[in-house]
Amino acid sequence: MISKLRVLFYWIIDILKIERRHLPVFFFLVALSTIFWVLTVLSKDYTSTIHYNVKFVDFPEDKLLVERNDIELLLQVNAPGFALLAHKFKFKKELPLSVKGFIPTKQGNIWNYFWLGEQSISEVQEQISKEMQLLHIQPNRIDLFLDEKAERLIPIRLKSEISYEPMFRKKDDIQLEPSSITIIGPEAVVEIFDDINTDLLQINNVNTNQSGKLNLELFDDLDISYSQTEISYDLKVEQYTQGSIEMDIKVLNIPKGYKIKLFPDKVLINYSVSLDNFDLIKREMFELSSRFDKTKKRLSVKVDRSPDFVENIRLFPPKVEYILIKN
Repeated sequence: MISKLRVLFYWIIDILKIERRHLPVFFFLVALSTIFWVLTVLSKDYTSTIHYNVKFVDFPEDKLLVERNDIELLLQVNAPGFALLAHKFKFKKELPLSVKGFIPTKQGNIWNYFWLGEQSISEVQEQISKEMQLLHIQPNRIDLFLDEKAERLIPIRLKSEISYEPMFRKKDDIQLEPSSITIIGPEAVVEIFDDINTDLLQINNVNTNQSGKLNLELFDDLDISYSQTEISYDLKVEQYTQGSIEMDIKVLNIPKGYKIKLFPDKVLINYSVSLDNFDLIKREMFELSSRFDKTKKRLSVKVDRSPDFVENIRLFPPKVEYILIKN
């Protein structure tokens, strides 16, 4: 390709009968002519269409945008080529429009603020280059839908997947700080939400207290602001053990004139309790009973009373046999 261009270049030189020693002067004159030609072209006025992205500013303080509007204005202008070229290479083509100057109308619970281009030519003219004369605007109308600004306090819901090492467990509910946040946004949007989730808290084989930070799952596609976007969590862990106590059974509803003999006459209570509370367990903290029912060969045993700090109570056996003896 280069060799073909070289051949073409020398062919042109031969046609123009330019001696090689005069080539620098020739190239200088060509460059100078090109510059003058470009300057002449760019100094002329042209009618062209330029593009601007609209940036809405000065919203009413008591209202918020219901949905985002990405609007591009097409401006027909008459301007010198220099001004049009400068706009073409402009990095940020953004035109601010003040919502305070829009015309408000109410449609149900929603406010419609609209802007008319043909009535706003002077306003837009002030935002563009003074070398450009604005002739026409498209679109001629822009509609913004606004709602009353509202605040709502909503609780935070923890999402978690936590596993514990054997003989360890959660001591109390995981504490969140704060446990609720305030969201601010259009009334119609804010009223939809009853709570907000955290990112997933995932911890495996826990055997010590845990704490840290969690981000909230924000509603990024909605025009909502938050009192905060991050919370703290505190997880208390305790070690537990198994305990057991053998207890008598109190039988209810025994027929008058009879006594009852149970087999076995005692039931073993197995339970789980934290190591810190293990020594606090007393026999009198438990109470078992069974209700006599002549239609059944075995009587079910139930726990009537137990300490609040024990869990996973199991009875062995859960049912007992009996003999009814006349006094």
